[in-house]
Amino acid sequence: IINKTVTQVISITSYLINFILGSIISIYILKDKEYFMRNFNNLLYAILPVGRAKWTIGIIEEVRETFLKFFVGKLLDSLIIGILCLVGCLIMRVRYALLISLIVGVTNMIPYFGPFIGMIPSALITVFYSPFKALWVTIFIFLLQQFDGLYLGPKILGIQVGLRPFWVILSILIGGGFFGIWGMLFAVPIASVIRTILGKFIVKKHKQKAVI
Repeated sequence: IINKTVTQVISITSYLINFILGSIISIYILKDKEYFMRNFNNLLYAILPVGRAKWTIGIIEEVRETFLKFFVGKLLDSLIIGILCLVGCLIMRVRYALLISLIVGVTNMIPYFGPFIGMIPSALITVFYSPFKALWVTIFIFLLQQFDGLYLGPKILGIQVGLRPFWVILSILIGGGFFGIWGMLFAVPIASVIRTILGKFIVKKHKQKAVI
């Protein structure tokens, strides 16, 4: 028991230190992002032809914009789901409705497993005073997450990153199948970037054929 306790304490301490260091480094990177970007652009112009350097910088900027829009869309989606959960809990007269809605909204940011992670503590909070109402809360959150996964989420993310809902769902399925949770998290913005690159390539080929 002592060995397991010490091991867990060391592990938690290590994760905490890494989180603090990562946060500090991220703050410094954000603070000096223009400096890093300017030097990176200078490096590209130094080692690549001018046309290739401009193309690479354009792709990097596209990736940055796409990922920013994706996370903004995900935040908006989670906010809407949290509000809908709050309204539903208030209608069912569930205690601690605000806490449950906050849990559901925050965990909704986690792809695939997030809805289930949020459902468990919500049910546990309710089951202590009403097992019957806990069942209804579980069913309601499950249906809410199905609505989010099949309609609301793809719709919002599609608008933000310029993909149709079908491609959003397909990219999440493919990303999750090959790379697990991280694949599902970054599948949509990566798919959007690929679509942009392919679109530019097709336009370029059409222009070349038109000239010929």
